[in-house]
Amino acid sequence: MSRFDSLALFVREDVRDTIRERQLYALVGIYALLGLFLVYAEAQSIGTEPELTPVLFSFFTMLTPLLALGFFASSIVEKRTNGAFKIVFGLPVGRGAVVVGTFLARTLVVCAAVVVGMIVTVPVGAVLGVAIDPAQFVGVAALLSLLGAAFTAFAVGISAVVRTSTRATVAAFGVFVLFFFQLWAQLPRAVLYVVNGFSYPETTPEWVDLVAALNPMSAYANLAAGLSADLGGGTFASPPTDPVFYEEPAFGLAVLLGWVVLAIGGGYWRFQATDL
Repeated sequence: MSRFDSLALFVREDVRDTIRERQLYALVGIYALLGLFLVYAEAQSIGTEPELTPVLFSFFTMLTPLLALGFFASSIVEKRTNGAFKIVFGLPVGRGAVVVGTFLARTLVVCAAVVVGMIVTVPVGAVLGVAIDPAQFVGVAALLSLLGAAFTAFAVGISAVVRTSTRATVAAFGVFVLFFFQLWAQLPRAVLYVVNGFSYPETTPEWVDLVAALNPMSAYANLAAGLSADLGGGTFASPPTDPVFYEEPAFGLAVLLGWVVLAIGGGYWRFQATDL
């Protein structure tokens, strides 16, 4: 069996695991119910023309990282603790296929949940008179799927590194707080404060803002701003009115993809060296 075949086998089985464990159903239900509530609330708004896509963007942006980390942080470590790897490695599946396959399977699940959750709002929104921009709708679905993939990579990377589900949960919560609440942006400022003799210089070096732009949530906000100026909210990052190169949408896309590679690559490297 080729590596591609073994990877495909593991992805298929891992997706089935999420179905057996009701994770797929739970995620679809959460997105669908929240989406229906949001479209109804938007239809009742007074003073503005109700629009579907911006309100879904704002709330689903807040929800997606939390759900991806919360649902998938134990995806690998749970198999380690319950002895499932004895069966998994009895198949023609290597450790690389486990890490990459888990990421691909869980990404498919979260993307399916996002897309279904958005699609079910369309007929309800049409009935309630909520405006829908098809191009913007498709773009937001793609953006949210990319965000889900990035934080699924964090979850799988964490799960490949730690040894217990408790540690995975704590680490996942730390990642969410670090990136979503923009604590990441304070790290280069703290370094600047220390290296400048415990005081801030009169002007902030550009590298501080560059490092801050590497936050996946900031990159996502910059990417969304490139899609549509109407998309705001959902993050604590505000796209600049006059962006420099590291605040451009293309750079934001590269940052998100880079985090995926780094998280999965680091998780695989550690998992490969771990005594199971």
